[in-house]
Amino acid sequence: MDRAVLDALLPSGASSLLPQGLANTGFEDFLVEFDAAAPADFRRVFWLALVTAGWVAPLLIGRLPPMSRLNSQDRDRALAAMDRSSLPELRQLVIVLKTVASLHYGGLSEVRQAIGYHR
Repeated sequence: MDRAVLDALLPSGASSLLPQGLANTGFEDFLVEFDAAAPADFRRVFWLALVTAGWVAPLLIGRLPPMSRLNSQDRDRALAAMDRSSLPELRQLVIVLKTVASLHYGGLSEVRQAIGYHR
């Protein structure tokens, strides 16, 4: 998995309220559960989205892939370019990435406490 894509989705220090980035929250462990529980089609689309973000998104801003070669500002620009693409399929892949990232990040107790969701 390309951690650079995770860093672009939700980088460390993006918010003082939620300082942890997605790559530093055990996302890899979440993916084990995701692969076991998610429908096969959704799993395949998620992995396609990761590969596409890692290898196609840099091309959208005139940079050579993979995304891991880029600095954090260019990673953000590449993912934003994919999100604004004229191709609806690319935009939908970004939505899939954000959805899976949100499933994990929103389930973290420290995130729930930070946003005031107390159970």
